[in-house]
Amino acid sequence: MIQVDKRKVSRFTLPLFLLLLSGCTLPSHSLVQKSAAPTEAPVKKECSGQKGKIYLIASSSQYDEKVIPEIEEAFSRLCYATDRRYLDQKPTRLGYVNTDDKRAKTLTDALSDRSVHYLWFVKGGSGALNLYPVLHSNRKHISASPPKIIVGFSDVTAVHSFVNHELNWPSVHGVVAAYNRNMNQIDKNKTLNLNSSLNEVFATLSHGVDYSGVEPLNPQAVKTFTGKLDGGNLTLVQSLFSTKYEGIYTDKIMMLEDTGVTAKQLDRTLHQIEYSRKFHPRAVIFGQFYPQTAGDAEKSLYREVVKDFAERVNYPVYYYPEFGHGETNQPFILNHRASILCSSAQRLCTLKQLPLIAEQ
Repeated sequence: MIQVDKRKVSRFTLPLFLLLLSGCTLPSHSLVQKSAAPTEAPVKKECSGQKGKIYLIASSSQYDEKVIPEIEEAFSRLCYATDRRYLDQKPTRLGYVNTDDKRAKTLTDALSDRSVHYLWFVKGGSGALNLYPVLHSNRKHISASPPKIIVGFSDVTAVHSFVNHELNWPSVHGVVAAYNRNMNQIDKNKTLNLNSSLNEVFATLSHGVDYSGVEPLNPQAVKTFTGKLDGGNLTLVQSLFSTKYEGIYTDKIMMLEDTGVTAKQLDRTLHQIEYSRKFHPRAVIFGQFYPQTAGDAEKSLYREVVKDFAERVNYPVYYYPEFGHGETNQPFILNHRASILCSSAQRLCTLKQLPLIAEQ
């Protein structure tokens, strides 16, 4: 049995009794809360001035209107202003941001606007290919304005194809404004391209590209090649085959990626490319085709399909699943010269590009 020292109890209870008589109350345990650990958030840089203005545009699938303030916040943290004037969303029954006519006019106006330097697409999706005829018919009017830095990927490939092939403008195959590391820091549910930041696009423009880990898949690839980069989303590139808008790829290094395509569908498409009379590029670099949730076995199957293609064609084929619809989407400059550096002494190659613009 535990013995209680009555003198110690009285020394404790008497001051407590007097405290209660004075009208004070003891704090309730239910009101005591531990401070929550601060969530990691990007710290906004102190901007001595704006670095430039980003004009936002959407020419494909509809987007969530609530994402626009988040995009503005992300660019603001990098000391860039944003402009919404080319966002005109009235979704159609097919889920495009607007009708073909309205989307074509908005894009033509943006490409012709002399005040625009950076034209950054909010997202991809589908529908941009429908705008090609209007862009083509307005190419002289558009080319009279200064070149723009077009940024985006996926369905934006149709726009890249137009500005690269018909205007001879370079452009950046890189993250869209709504999905990237900066947006993931604001909203963790946005996981597409979560390892690739907006700032990497600016760094690519000012410092160029130097990507190691490019795997050669056939004997022809174990050499050094140079050529202008071209391509983007394989579905969009393929959609222009046998049309009057199809590009000439003879001297190009084609960068190809896709999403929502099974390994069997990819195999069929690559056989079509193999049989093409016109598609004979200087080289092809394949990016990510497997789903973002793919396991090792599924990833291996997609690589096997690409490897089989490489063994059937007589031009260099490489594998570099670090760009496309995955967690990582390395930027590169289309319609801009690149070099693939390989040697027999090393298993992997390196892709390099010089800067496009001077560092700001």
